[in-house]
Amino acid sequence: PSSEPSSTPSCSPSSAPTESPSKPPGVNLFYPEWTSSGIGCRNDGDEPDYMAVNPTEWLSSTMQACCKKYFDGYMYDDCMGRYPPDHDDCNVMLYYPDWNGSNKGCLDDGKEPYYMLSNHQYFLSNSIEECCEKFYDWDFFECSGTTPVLTHGEFYPDWSGGGSTCLADGKIPDYMISNQNWYLSTTLEKCCDRHFYWNINECLGTTSVGSNDWYVSYEDVKCVQDCSGAEPCGGVAEPWDKLYSTKEKCCKEKLP
Repeated sequence: PSSEPSSTPSCSPSSAPTESPSKPPGVNLFYPEWTSSGIGCRNDGDEPDYMAVNPTEWLSSTMQACCKKYFDGYMYDDCMGRYPPDHDDCNVMLYYPDWNGSNKGCLDDGKEPYYMLSNHQYFLSNSIEECCEKFYDWDFFECSGTTPVLTHGEFYPDWSGGGSTCLADGKIPDYMISNQNWYLSTTLEKCCDRHFYWNINECLGTTSVGSNDWYVSYEDVKCVQDCSGAEPCGGVAEPWDKLYSTKEKCCKEKLP
């Protein structure tokens, strides 16, 4: 400990002075404290046993809820100001999954259901990131309001409309961000080639003109040219059609 007391008290000092005071690991709820030095709410994990065994009655997930419940009125401001919320050691609220509301993220309004308060080590989290990672991992960035770091480009395959296209609109699904090496590409061409190789021209927004090589048309039982127009053109070949430089080679191998 320092020889001089700090100007701003910690909101979670240990109950007895030690060389290295620390808050117990895990999630600690707020409990009311009445001492000779004043009143307040703390979440240092040192609440009396009778409070710990009855959390829905005595404990709260936010400092504000605790102060309002036990020190409302003229004592409220003193309660809220005893352990200032801008202090580094303070957790003034805990987060819970909003399953009863929009179910799109985590809240810190102190209105969690009683069953979550009773099992706070599981349901409540010290930060929004912890809560989102635990309960909304598939939509983590939307839940936490954070921006992902893109390491493999910004183009991603768009399967939502049933077409064959790649987008770079910043609306990448979280599951793709979690596996950027496979889903993301640095260019439109690379994205189309990986995810829509069978329909790459539609993906790229280009028109295929054909190679003028030859391939077999099993429908017509003959070899046709890879081009659009009158015979011997048979239309632009599909990516899976094997091409030959001459009609003779095509017929010899495919139609012996």
